[in-house]
Amino acid sequence: MLATKENAAKLSIASVSLLILLKVVASFITGSISIRADAVHSALDLIAAITTFIGVRISGRPADEQHPFGHGKAENISSTVVAGLIFTAAGIIIYTAVRRLIVEAPLESIGIGIYITAAAIVINILISRYLSKVARATDSPALEADARHLFSDVLSSVAVLAGLIVVRLTGLNILDPIIALLVALLILKVGYD
Repeated sequence: MLATKENAAKLSIASVSLLILLKVVASFITGSISIRADAVHSALDLIAAITTFIGVRISGRPADEQHPFGHGKAENISSTVVAGLIFTAAGIIIYTAVRRLIVEAPLESIGIGIYITAAAIVINILISRYLSKVARATDSPALEADARHLFSDVLSSVAVLAGLIVVRLTGLNILDPIIALLVALLILKVGYD
């Protein structure tokens, strides 16, 4: 069972790393604060995935003198860390979006942002479902927390995608930081749940 948990955690780390790279590139090309917020969210997903991997690995260790009942609580600790990261991501996004509301900036090459965000949505849906399936099969709270965190990324990416499409159609650049604020609220809800 541990190999399945570890493999799922490794897959999460690899996929999130790729998405961070794509989103950072898209945010620089477009100047979109909502894509940048989504990239920050993904960066925190990476930290969460690494935390989950470590928690899963430690929890698989056998009982010893200092831990006569085993190391299973390590997964619970990593779940708590992941929840804290969700709240951190929301705070960073709110700060950045408010700054952009004060100083509006035009977006460029929005089409690239749309395509990359759509790809991120598909990848995160697939990985989140896989992690959730493995979490249920192995009774892993850490993998379940990671799956929920990735799904919050799906929800935020959908909001970003919708915002980019509306900005492209209307030219209302102010919508970009507003969407970023909505992403932050969504992240807070997921963290609370």
